[in-house]
Amino acid sequence: MTREEFLCEFRRIVNRYTKFVISGHIKPDGDSVGACVALALFLKGLDKTVCVVYDGASERYAEVAALAPSFEPGEGYEVARGEFVFIMLDCCEPKRTGGAQGFFDPAVTSLCIDHHVGGEAYAMYHYVEDTASSTCEILYSLFKQEGIEVTADMAKALFLGVAFDTGGFRHSSTTADTFRMAAELKETGVDSTRIINSLFHTRGFKESKVLSAVLRKAKLYEGQIVMSCMEQKDFLALGAGAEDAEGVVAYLAEIKEAEAAVYLREIEPGTIRVNMRSKEWIDVAKAARQFGGGGHIRAAGCTVEEPMLLVKQKILDELKKQLPMGER
Repeated sequence: MTREEFLCEFRRIVNRYTKFVISGHIKPDGDSVGACVALALFLKGLDKTVCVVYDGASERYAEVAALAPSFEPGEGYEVARGEFVFIMLDCCEPKRTGGAQGFFDPAVTSLCIDHHVGGEAYAMYHYVEDTASSTCEILYSLFKQEGIEVTADMAKALFLGVAFDTGGFRHSSTTADTFRMAAELKETGVDSTRIINSLFHTRGFKESKVLSAVLRKAKLYEGQIVMSCMEQKDFLALGAGAEDAEGVVAYLAEIKEAEAAVYLREIEPGTIRVNMRSKEWIDVAKAARQFGGGGHIRAAGCTVEEPMLLVKQKILDELKKQLPMGER
C-alpha cells in the first residue's frame, strides 16, 4: 500500500485502540530494537498500553531496549488481554518474530513497517520502503510527515537503528536523507560517538576470539568470494555462543579482494544460517531468495536446512552465476 494509505490506517488504529504489542525479528539487531523502542515510546506518550516482545535480544542493545517496557516470549501476556494491535517492525512475516508470533492471530488487527523486499504480506496493513537505509529511517520520516515530536529517548533509539543498518554510515544504502536524519537526531542531543563506538569499535573478549576464528577459517574462492564457516563445535571450543559472532560478516566484507562475503553458522546439525554482503555488483538478495531468504542487494541472508558442506557449495554456485563470464 502507499505511504498515504498506510498513514491513514495508522492514524485510525492509534485513535481507536489502547493496547499495542510490538515485535521485531528473532534475535533483533540494532535497527529492529531501535524501531521497536521508538514506536513504543511514541505510543506511550499517547497513554497507550504498549509492550515490546524480544526473542533473543543481545545485551549490546540493552541500554536502548530498557527505554521501553518489554518482555521475553512467555512473559507479560496480560498486555494482550482483550483487544490489542500487533505491530511487526523490520520484518513482515509472523514466523520471523520467533516467540512473538503467537500474538499475530489473536490481535484485532496488525501492521508491518519494513525496508526488506521479498517477504509475503501477512499483516492487515503493510508498508515497505526498500530504498530506505533502515526501518528506523522509515519510522523517522513517518513521524516527521505526521508532525510527531521526536523525544530525546526516541532519537537515541532511532539513531541506534540507522547507525547499525548503515554500518556506521558506510554502506551504499546511506543517502543524503540518511545523513539529514542523523544530523537532526544529533541536534536533539544524541551521543552519536558513544552509539557508534558501542556498535562497531567495542568488542568483548569472547567476541574477539570468535572474530579471530572466523577470519582464520575464511577462504577466498574465484578470487572474489570470501567465505567462512563456523560449526557448533567451533563455538564450544572457544567457550562462546552465536551471539558473540554478531556482525562478523562485515569484517569479512572488509577484505580487499571480497566482492562478496559469506558467513555460514551451524544453528544445529543440518540447519545453517547464511549471512551475505557484497560491494558493487553481486546481488546477494537474489542469491538468498533461491533458499527462501531475502534482504537487500548488498546485504541478505537465509536459513537452509541441509548439511554445512552442501549449503556451502550451493551458496558458492549461486554467487558464481553472477561473476563475469571470464572470471568463473
